[in-house]
Amino acid sequence: MRKVFDDYRVLSDETLRPEEPRVEKFLQAMKKSLQQRDNWTFWLPYTLSLDTCMKCGTCAEVCPVYLASGRKEIYHPVYRADMLRKIYKRYFTLPGRLFPKLVGAEDLTEEKLDAMAENIYRCTICRRCAYVCPVAIDNGVIAREARKIFDAIDIAPDELKKNGTQKQLKLGNATGTPANAFLDMIEFLEEEIEDTKGYKVKIPVDKVGAEYLLMHNAGDYLAFAETVMGAAEVMDAAGVDWTLNSPATGVNDAVNYGVFFSDVEFTAVVKAHVETAKKLGVKTLVVGECGHAFEALKYLMQRLIPPEERPFEVKSILELEDEWIREGRIKVDPEKNPEPVTYHDSCKLGRLGGLYEEPRRILKACCKDFRELEPNREMSICCGGGSGFAIMEKGDFLKFRMETYGKLKAEQIKASGASIVALACSNCKGQFREIINYYKLPVRFAGISELIANALVR
Repeated sequence: MRKVFDDYRVLSDETLRPEEPRVEKFLQAMKKSLQQRDNWTFWLPYTLSLDTCMKCGTCAEVCPVYLASGRKEIYHPVYRADMLRKIYKRYFTLPGRLFPKLVGAEDLTEEKLDAMAENIYRCTICRRCAYVCPVAIDNGVIAREARKIFDAIDIAPDELKKNGTQKQLKLGNATGTPANAFLDMIEFLEEEIEDTKGYKVKIPVDKVGAEYLLMHNAGDYLAFAETVMGAAEVMDAAGVDWTLNSPATGVNDAVNYGVFFSDVEFTAVVKAHVETAKKLGVKTLVVGECGHAFEALKYLMQRLIPPEERPFEVKSILELEDEWIREGRIKVDPEKNPEPVTYHDSCKLGRLGGLYEEPRRILKACCKDFRELEPNREMSICCGGGSGFAIMEKGDFLKFRMETYGKLKAEQIKASGASIVALACSNCKGQFREIINYYKLPVRFAGISELIANALVR
């Protein structure tokens, strides 16, 4: 593959198909993205962000990848947005068609298309830039809309599409775990709880009519089982009517990778989530510790599925755990978590979901020594696992994640003096696992539910 951007790769030659003419297809797809009737998610902020940018540089001063790269121009948020903005001006505005050089418009070439395809996957779409922009320009939305255009011409990372949304829709989860294997895992987790905690917890599966359907990121069962077990212990201690579900009853994976790159894929997955919840007749769909799943099911779904077609509430497990602790429904002892603990605000749960105080109240109730990372809340620095990055490693991409976003988070963790980093998002857990290993940090990460389970007074 010819060098068109930097030394890392998300998209292979097979995915990019550089031997084929793609410019005209891209322009047709982009034209459709600019029409409100065809772009129901972010049309207004997208078009406003294309039309307006003062080039003031405020966004760059908060962009993790730009700062950690040593301020390389190619990672500047405006540089990335301008790759699409120049095309917009050239082909979709009158001044750009008549006087392209005067308005900064440029022709799209096959080489520029390759470079843009890679560049939009250097942004985790954390939206930190949008939060500080004086005129509310959202470079993250531009990156996401560019990904949609590329997906429309069949250019998308295999991790997100082929091995993500498509596998999830076909098999019920993106890990490809069949129903019998899932039930075996649940039985193992029940035994593990009994062996380690000394009491039995029955984990219900496929129970029709339960009040709560708890849906985890399917990867948690394989990689972060402590989170799954912790959540089961919390639900059991609260004495609520709840269930998990297996692939036999529909999609049993909270993830929706379509959030990161495609409205078409997003829509198919969210409809499958809705049908699963309706089939089981639950009152509340509880999203496990997964940031983008919370955004998809709590907020974006509302713009797609009418209220009468989704007869259930959606809540994050953090909201319920916070509520139950404050009500005294579950009792916790912070002395059971004596180590210093800090918390990383997931971009999707925090900046995009508004869940700032819930995890902090939980951790202060369950942990003896809670410390803040600085900065935090609205200005939390993205860990580098967002928008699908946590599952992307080919093309030396893991090194990119570690040497940019990961470097900043490692510095934050060291400064906190904490020995445990509490996380409420699966993508964050995947990224922090690598950060801790890469920088040999003397810390471990833990899910919120795991820490609550540790502190339970039964």
